[in-house]
Amino acid sequence: MPDLPALTVSVSAHDDVAENQNSTFLCPRDAFPDLEALSLTAVQALHSRVCRQLDREYLMTLDGPSCETLDRQQELSEELDRRELQRASVTAR
Repeated sequence: MPDLPALTVSVSAHDDVAENQNSTFLCPRDAFPDLEALSLTAVQALHSRVCRQLDREYLMTLDGPSCETLDRQQELSEELDRRELQRASVTAR
């Protein structure tokens, strides 16, 4: 079997274009909004962007994901859980 060339990645997980709202990632240096001011759909979209960034950092960074990305993912998960509990309590009445 012939030797395959080594996979090289030219983009670092931290070399993102900051402040790009059209990006599917939210890098650590991008602004992070107040979650309570966002609609549920906006929080879900932000959660998706942070999770994609987290996956990217796990795959592309030897040191693992940044603490900022991990903290953001945790904060978003807590906000989504809070909203789900709030919705459940309203519909249970």
